[in-house]
Amino acid sequence: MKIINRCIKYDRAAIMATTSGFILNPQSLDYLLKHVESHPIPQFTKFRKKLLSLLKHKSRPATDSKKLTRILSALPTLKKDPELGIAAISKLTELLSLHIIPAQNKKIRIKCEDYYKCCVLQCLILKALISVMPRKKAIEYFGKFITKHNSTFKLMKLKYVVEKLNLHVSVKKGPLKNGAVFLQAVTGDGRAVMKITRCRPAEVVLKEVKDPQIVHAVICQPDFAMTKLSNPAFELTREKSLVLGMPYCGHVWHDRRLHKAIKHPSHKFWQELN
Repeated sequence: MKIINRCIKYDRAAIMATTSGFILNPQSLDYLLKHVESHPIPQFTKFRKKLLSLLKHKSRPATDSKKLTRILSALPTLKKDPELGIAAISKLTELLSLHIIPAQNKKIRIKCEDYYKCCVLQCLILKALISVMPRKKAIEYFGKFITKHNSTFKLMKLKYVVEKLNLHVSVKKGPLKNGAVFLQAVTGDGRAVMKITRCRPAEVVLKEVKDPQIVHAVICQPDFAMTKLSNPAFELTREKSLVLGMPYCGHVWHDRRLHKAIKHPSHKFWQELN
């Protein structure tokens, strides 16, 4: 096995550039409401009421009706329910520590940690689902929804699994910049390996939500489907999870064109990978 990269720097003050139109867009909620139309949930009115209560923010940011209308105009389902849409946008504004809603598509600089707080919106959606159906069923429902939602993303198509590791290096320039401690390697038979011992998304979102199962469903579980979007031949296996209280996340990307047996390495393998 060949170790190809290590990242040991973790900077809580890291800053990233983005646009207000991207960061304040509750698109996942808009997609969820559309998904509910074809995949009904029990007691939708109760779900909506619960979600509104979860979206309550400490202090309402300074708003401009034109700015809110502009954001909602691009969200076909939410614009039919402006109360819910405005609550979601206001919650995102609060999570991002913004005192006002910036002009749409204005370039802004925020802490990388604040960027991941946007995942809290999806966590609150899942919490509201749990209020109207059993937890296990709610997590399964959310998982199917988020897989369908993520399939709309245009991801870089990859040819070899090792490119997944290169992708993680490039992501460090964005919201994950200096926000993970990990080791990357390639096995002798060409499998890509990554052991993560500190993860910004996990730390930030878990601090806000305080429910490991919900956070795992939102920020960790989608990795499996996203791997398939990179290349249908790729298969991700993973041992343990930082979010669920384990000391590391152990990722292995296999290629079914090369690896007939999709077998995850033993616990001893991960202990010795340092």
